Amino acid sequence: MTISYVFPNTSEIPQRGGLDERRKLAESVGCSFVEVPADLIKKESEVTATGQDLCTFLTKQSIGTLYTPTLNMSGTIPYILHTDPALNRQARLRWNDHQWTEKFVRMILDLSDFLGTPPAKVEIHPGDRGNSFADIARSVKAILVGYHDSFGCVPEILLENRTGQFISEGSGIAELWNHIMQYSPELADSFGIVLDIQQLSTVTRENFLPSFFKIPSVCLKGFHIHRLHRPPKIGDGIPWKEVFEKIAGIPHDIIINPEIHHNNQVTGVIGFCEGMIGE
Repeated sequence: MTISYVFPNTSEIPQRGGLDERRKLAESVGCSFVEVPADLIKKESEVTATGQDLCTFLTKQSIGTLYTPTLNMSGTIPYILHTDPALNRQARLRWNDHQWTEKFVRMILDLSDFLGTPPAKVEIHPGDRGNSFADIARSVKAILVGYHDSFGCVPEILLENRTGQFISEGSGIAELWNHIMQYSPELADSFGIVLDIQQLSTVTRENFLPSFFKIPSVCLKGFHIHRLHRPPKIGDGIPWKEVFEKIAGIPHDIIINPEIHHNNQVTGVIGFCEGMIGE
């Protein structure tokens, strides 16, 4: 098993930006991937810049306005598209709506085309209870088909658990994976879970470990490691020893995103992870 680190979308990086500045930061701390946000129009400054309404899909024109083109294609770094987590209630993730899903896929394909290369991975979120496991599976397939048809390759699709959304804790993740294995087993290699440990802790509290241990290791393809977007530490309320014991036992390759807000703290979180895995 190989663990690869992702340079997170820290507050010091232009929040849309591009690959070139992220690559330099990632290489300086030994990260193999960078995170690139792929939200819908999310704030008033973007409304002003693009002329679009809040929570609408990016167009090719607005992508060109908000993002920076990749100049150094020869030195590009694999990136992970972190798509809209629906923090704004208007930005409802409608995986149950075929037309909405088609627009979502078109947007991320256009963004990938602008960046000059397809992503290594795409992170999506569950949305509310209007969605179902079947909707998630169908939408994952639509993303994979879109990339295959447009770029001739497919990224890995990772679902992130999210507080307040319909997949937020261990039993829900296990049920989703059971559904995938029963009805869409062909997705096993190209789909999985990126588990945000803090989000799981927020939802489960004192039941964190029972919930955590319900999640099949086979579906865990990545982790977001932070404590309220600050560096984690032993005794901070999350049982990191048990978390990393499970991580260390996963047989396949995984990614870890030290999802914190400041560039100068990324190295420390990576060191924390390496130390915990090495124990």
